[in-house]
Amino acid sequence: MNNNEAVDAGWAGVLGATVGALGTGAAGIAAALLARSQARMQIHAEALRAIREPRKSAYVAFAETWWTRYSLLFDGWIELELAEENPDSSEYDNLIAAAREFRERVFQAAAPLEHAQAVVHVEGPPNVTGTSIDAVGALVQVVRCFHTAVGNAPNGEAFGDRKADFEAAIATAHEGYLGFLYAASAALGETPVRA
Repeated sequence: MNNNEAVDAGWAGVLGATVGALGTGAAGIAAALLARSQARMQIHAEALRAIREPRKSAYVAFAETWWTRYSLLFDGWIELELAEENPDSSEYDNLIAAAREFRERVFQAAAPLEHAQAVVHVEGPPNVTGTSIDAVGALVQVVRCFHTAVGNAPNGEAFGDRKADFEAAIATAHEGYLGFLYAASAALGETPVRA
């Protein structure tokens, strides 16, 4: 073996070692970047979950308490309608008393709804808090119609005109409720945290 072949073999060894080191370094860098990206994705997922879970709980609590109050109003109105349809019935006084009981339960249901709405306001975002305000505002109109009708029922006042007002108010309230549900659902599907 001559000197040139020895030098060429030496250069080949150095070149091979250099290529091997560069390949190993590049693989290490690629692995580090991939691990960094995966860590960011994990942090992003955890942040989303940390935001989403309290919001989801707040939205569900609001929707449930709103629906409870709405149902009480609807059921109380049925008692009033039955009383109006049977003014000479022996059950008339019982039906009016039942409607008054529903009215009291509606008033008692206000505090839990206000609390649930406050939690929605804290959790946000603004479009969801806005729809919760709209839903409660529409429900308050139903409460007013119902309260007036219950108060006037013992005076023998007919519900005819009030029935149309109540039905319009309860339909508007239901639309407000659906608006809240749609906004809450959209907010839970958003990805507000940047990776």
